[in-house]
Amino acid sequence: MKKEKNQFSRRALLRGAAHAGLASVLIPLTGQSAISSDIGNDREQFSHNRNSIDPSILNAEAIILIPSVIYASEGIETNIYFDNVIFSNLPNELLAIDITCLKGRQYDKFWRISPQATDAGTTEFKIEVSFAGKILASKTSKLIITDKKKGSGSSIKVLCIGDSTTAGGQYISIVNTDYQMMASPSMKFLGSRGITPNKHEGRGGWKFSQYAGDGGQSTWQFSLSGLTESPGIGSVYSDGKSEFTVSEINLSGGSGYVAVRRSKGIDNPSVNGTLTKVSGNGDTLIPYANSVMTPANPFWNLSTKRLDFKKYLNDRGYSMTADDLITVHLGINDVFLDVSDSKLESIKADFEKMLSEFRAVIPQINIGLCITIPPSISQDAFAVNYASGQTLRRYIENYKKLVEFLLSNYDTPDMRNSRLYCIGFNHCIDRTNNFQKTTMKANARSTQIIETWGNGVHPDNTGYYQMGDVLYTFIKSLVS
Repeated sequence: MKKEKNQFSRRALLRGAAHAGLASVLIPLTGQSAISSDIGNDREQFSHNRNSIDPSILNAEAIILIPSVIYASEGIETNIYFDNVIFSNLPNELLAIDITCLKGRQYDKFWRISPQATDAGTTEFKIEVSFAGKILASKTSKLIITDKKKGSGSSIKVLCIGDSTTAGGQYISIVNTDYQMMASPSMKFLGSRGITPNKHEGRGGWKFSQYAGDGGQSTWQFSLSGLTESPGIGSVYSDGKSEFTVSEINLSGGSGYVAVRRSKGIDNPSVNGTLTKVSGNGDTLIPYANSVMTPANPFWNLSTKRLDFKKYLNDRGYSMTADDLITVHLGINDVFLDVSDSKLESIKADFEKMLSEFRAVIPQINIGLCITIPPSISQDAFAVNYASGQTLRRYIENYKKLVEFLLSNYDTPDMRNSRLYCIGFNHCIDRTNNFQKTTMKANARSTQIIETWGNGVHPDNTGYYQMGDVLYTFIKSLVS
């Protein structure tokens, strides 16, 4: 089905050309009046046969960044949003987008399937992008649809590693909330962060390099008991010499431990003592029986100064097999401000260092590389978060290079045969409706309150839930 219009508005033509830096070439195509004051009237259409426009005049280009395998499952909605995966020097509304697939439906901005039992199996999915009759890009993937019962009686352990988009645990919690009761398969999530059953290894602001190394500033674990009110993440406590910010909580019935990072001062805490609350939630005074320095990276061994996945598992009483799964969702912080060939190669080296360590301990364990989610659809979100420090357009350029690099290196038959898979977090999120919103006055003189986007790179809960849907459909594809 082609998403194509028979007419171009003058505004759309000039906007597309301006986007490509070539507005002047449209004067002979649209006529002199196209640049006059009446250009603002979208209802005045310029009738033109697409095939009579030479795409080379606009240097029209496009790339499709979607994994070669798309996972879906009976009863679970799967989406492919065109703005997430099609990147062109022309706006997508000027492109003809053609989906060829025996399953699902193509809408204006996305393709969607909510599979029925009869849809189970493997189907070809092809996406083709054209402008003025010329194909600019084409990608054929496999659509793998599992039935609701696949995995019944099986179990799998899942370790999710990531940045702030994992740290909240939302995409893990929705898997447990919506799908765990189906026991197809039974899933156990592992990690030192989060609250059981929604455990994970997500850390705000983290990059590939931190998980491949010591992670930076070490933390301390305070052994606690008899608490009335648990400290919260971000609560600040002092031992009288330095201040410490709570970064991890592992408490049950008022006992357990909290992990903290030194946020003020230079002195390390005493082996035992009392913490006094400076800000945040928690008891005002907390006696602690022991403090132990721990690496910022949970996979790092402070004694040997190397990655040590075996120690990570042993310290937590975990066991994993090759049929279990480790997922990695990183990249936002790596390329947020800039990207280069050398930076991309460093990301590859760091990821493969992690991969090598995991598989040295558990050969051939399943690895899921979650393709980095795209940002909010609006520059407004970047204004709210970053003032003038970063723009949506600049970040999208960095993001596009990252995703292209990840897919070119890891979205291959050889990688899948080695049990390393690309999971399409990038195609599943509604950037328009499922990113965080905020309200503000239209301007200082107006009483009107308008809604706009409020976060550049973090979805709202519904966006995280879409990520969880994709994770679960992938998990189902693994189990027998």
